Amino acid sequence: MAAAKAVIASAIAAAVACTVVGSEVVGAQDSTTVSEPAAREAHHGERYALLAAGALTAATFNQATAMPSQWKRTWHGYGARVGDQVGFAATEELLRFGLSRAMSPTAPAMRCDGVRAGHPFWSRVGRAAACGVVNTLVVRTPSGARLPNVPLLGAIVGASAVSLAWRPERATAGKGTTFVLTRIAVVTGGTAANGAWREYRGR
Repeated sequence: MAAAKAVIASAIAAAVACTVVGSEVVGAQDSTTVSEPAAREAHHGERYALLAAGALTAATFNQATAMPSQWKRTWHGYGARVGDQVGFAATEELLRFGLSRAMSPTAPAMRCDGVRAGHPFWSRVGRAAACGVVNTLVVRTPSGARLPNVPLLGAIVGASAVSLAWRPERATAGKGTTFVLTRIAVVTGGTAANGAWREYRGR
């Protein structure tokens, strides 16, 4: 239970940071074509700055709430928490990049035109939620086929498993399993929620 609470708090803090600090930057990664190398490099720089801000926010939140409890509320403990967040983010980015390069180009599986202003409020909310969930889990190929979003989901699963290597929960099999499964679920849910918020705001 302590492991689950710790990772839920970490993921929520990171998700909030990503949504508030730069939801537009995260949203830009859904584009399947980037014509100008300079624009692509600028986007990458903004994205990495956002990831760093999210990692620091989550680490600071965990430091304030002393989670996980095995890491003391000292500078050493804060460093461990920052390292955990940065390590997870870096691993996820590397895995996502590698998986994306290994697959054919894809696009979001669901069109979200019904989310735009002018539609009834609850219709927009429902459409945005559906878009956030579907486009997190599924992608569309150029031929129109729909496939699991392997680059994103594989990166989250892989990074969650790798991050157990430096977490204190690794000492106990049960706690380690709970940590990994909880981080996968919460990060995936946070990604879907962030996607829904971006769609509702009109990116």
